[in-house]
Amino acid sequence: MAWHNSSRFIHLLSLLACGLILSACTSNQSDDNYSRLPYLASLNHASITVSGFSSGGYMANQLHLAHPEKIEGAAIFSAGPWGCAIKGLSHAMMSCMKTTLPMISQQERMTMLQKASRSGTIGDLALLVDDPVYIFMGQSDAVVAPAVTESLITFYQTLVASYNLRITALPEAGHGFPTLQTDAECGSPSGHHLQNCHFDGAGEAFSTLYGQLKPAAETNQKSDIVEFGQLEFFEGKGMLDRGYLYIPEACRDDNNRCKLHIALHGCDQSAEVAEDHFIRNSGFNRWAETNNIVVLYPQTKKSLPNPKGCWDWWGYESEPFFSRKNQQVSAIIRMADHLTGQAE
Repeated sequence: MAWHNSSRFIHLLSLLACGLILSACTSNQSDDNYSRLPYLASLNHASITVSGFSSGGYMANQLHLAHPEKIEGAAIFSAGPWGCAIKGLSHAMMSCMKTTLPMISQQERMTMLQKASRSGTIGDLALLVDDPVYIFMGQSDAVVAPAVTESLITFYQTLVASYNLRITALPEAGHGFPTLQTDAECGSPSGHHLQNCHFDGAGEAFSTLYGQLKPAAETNQKSDIVEFGQLEFFEGKGMLDRGYLYIPEACRDDNNRCKLHIALHGCDQSAEVAEDHFIRNSGFNRWAETNNIVVLYPQTKKSLPNPKGCWDWWGYESEPFFSRKNQQVSAIIRMADHLTGQAE
């Protein structure tokens, strides 16, 4: 009887161990539950831009600097500058979200940036000069302090031409993505981190990145969201098994020319947590429909070191987190290359 109980205990431990490492065991396997990400002829060698909110804003910044030869512009909402978490997560919580501790100086950051560029850890900084950049800051943000986003502004002022940098600072805005497609009041974001400040963040981002736009569609009824498997592009444990893609009706025609935008959610905004609220209600799809912009929505996954499903801006997935070799950066670039016909 004792032997039987011992065997059962060992069996339970084995099951528990398997459960703990399941994502690692299956991360490289294909998932037949989801469609494959399509190649779109309308995106053949298309221009690519990126945006992100909060942790997605940090990742958008990392993507832009890691691959400036591919990413031609960035829109960043409520986030801080590149490499902010270089001293570790504990310090980052106090300097890259709050201002309890000082972050590294601008001079130190630029030295680190130039060293990373020379070594090939990130891309050629000279390619950033002509890129359009949009930055949004909520001046009542209690999660990412306004001073942190001001550091991001100062950072980009040294990298891009002044006429390419557009900034919005809303006094009443809190820590939420600014969209017209939510009832959450400005300064009191919804549980999905959306807020209505009577300001169209997606429209402002797109007008900065693409110039004059056609009016946004009233609804998204002409096109729908495509769900696809992410696992074939990702080799770590920090991304969900599925991602999402918005394809405007015109971009389904191979004879048309379209652009690609990558929209990165914030913490607690992935489909695992917030279902499709960010995907459908951020406002990007309405503008994308009438302006021939395909929108890619990659998705993160919650884990023990990342309980809110944030993007890896501090190194929970790989070090150095800001490099081209960051597993999430690599996965997103693989998705973009696949969509635009540039996959090797």
